[in-house]
Amino acid sequence: MIKWTPELVKELENLLEAGYTYREVANKMNITYDAVKNAVSRYNLAGKSNSIKNEKHNYKEILPTLEDYLSLAKKVFEDSFDLYQKVKYKGKFSNIKQTEDLVLLWSDMHTGMVNKSPLTGKITYNIDIQKEELIQLQRGLNRFYNLYKPSYNMETLYIFSLGDQITNDRIYEGQVFEIAETVGNQIIRATNYISDFIRWALTVFPNVVYINICGNHGRSQKEIYDEPVSNNFEYLLGALIKERFSNNKRVKVIIPNEYFYSISIRGHRYLLTHGHSIRGTTLNTIEKAAKEITLLLGQDFHEVITTGHFHSIHKLPIGPDATLLVNGCFIYQDNFAYTKLRKFSAAKQFLFNVSRKSALHNLQEIDLRWNYGK
Repeated sequence: MIKWTPELVKELENLLEAGYTYREVANKMNITYDAVKNAVSRYNLAGKSNSIKNEKHNYKEILPTLEDYLSLAKKVFEDSFDLYQKVKYKGKFSNIKQTEDLVLLWSDMHTGMVNKSPLTGKITYNIDIQKEELIQLQRGLNRFYNLYKPSYNMETLYIFSLGDQITNDRIYEGQVFEIAETVGNQIIRATNYISDFIRWALTVFPNVVYINICGNHGRSQKEIYDEPVSNNFEYLLGALIKERFSNNKRVKVIIPNEYFYSISIRGHRYLLTHGHSIRGTTLNTIEKAAKEITLLLGQDFHEVITTGHFHSIHKLPIGPDATLLVNGCFIYQDNFAYTKLRKFSAAKQFLFNVSRKSALHNLQEIDLRWNYGK
C-alpha cells in the first residue's frame, strides 16, 4: 500500500493539472492505476485533471462492435486456405537414429501490449518488437533442431501454448493506454503469428501438435471469476487456429475445456496450466502450489508440470521424479511485474526433448532478445 504524504499528493495534483491520464500518472509515479484512481477520489482531485484523454469515455468509444470482430475473423481465412493445408515436409528419417520429439513452451506473448521499462522509461515491448522476438523464437527452435538432427529423428513438435497470448482491452479501463490495438485485432494477429509458425514447423517436423491453454488475460470480464473456458477470448484463438488447419492431417490442435490439460508423450505424463490459480509469487509458493494442483486434479503422476503466468523462467524439482517448468514471457523488463513483484521479467521460452526413456532432456532456453537489433 502506498503512503500518501503531502508531497506525493502534490505531485499527483501537478501531474493531473499537466494533462497526464491516470495510467500515465501511474507509470510516472511507479504505482498502480487503481492507486491513482483511489487517491483522486480520496483527496477530491477529479477537478484538477486537464487531460483531454478521459479514460472512462475513451475506453467505451474505442471498443469495436461484434460485427467488427466477425469481419476481422473472416479476413483470417480469405485466400489462405491452401497455404496452411498443403505444406511439404523437407526432412528425412534414418532407420539407424533414435526417434524423439521436441516440446516448445510458448506463453505470455501478450499481443498488442506496449511496455515501458520501469527504470528507464524506454519501450521494451510493442508490435514491432514482438515481430522481432517471433523471428528469434523460430531461429532458436531451428538452431536446436539442427543441433540434434545428426543424432535423432525428430518426429513431432509439441507446442504447449500456456496462455496470455493476447493482452485484452477490458480487464480494467486504464488498460487501453497500454495497448496498441483492441482484443479483436489481438486475436487475429496472434492467430496469424501462431499459424505461420506452425506452417514453418511443418517443413521441419513430420507432425505438429498444438495445445491451447487459456490464461487469465483472455477473461471476458474485469474481475477474475470462475467462468467457462469457452468464455475466454483465447478459446476463440485456439478455435481459429484449429479451423485454419482443419484439413491438414499433420497438424493436431487440442482445445481443452478446462484451464489445465494432461497429456502423455512417449509414455510420460505432462500437466499443462497457465498458473494464474497459484496464489503467491515466491518460488517456494509456486512449487508448493504445483504439488497441490496435481493432488486436487486426482490425476496419475505427472513427471513434468508446465506453467506460464509469472513472466520469469525456472526449473524446479518438486519431488524425486517430478519437475516444474515455469516458462518465461515475451516482455523484457515488464513494468507490471516489476511494480507488483519487484522482479524483472525474462523474455525467454523453454524447449526440451522427449524420448521413450526420458520425459525431459536437453532443456534449453530460447532467448527472444538474442542478437536483438542486429
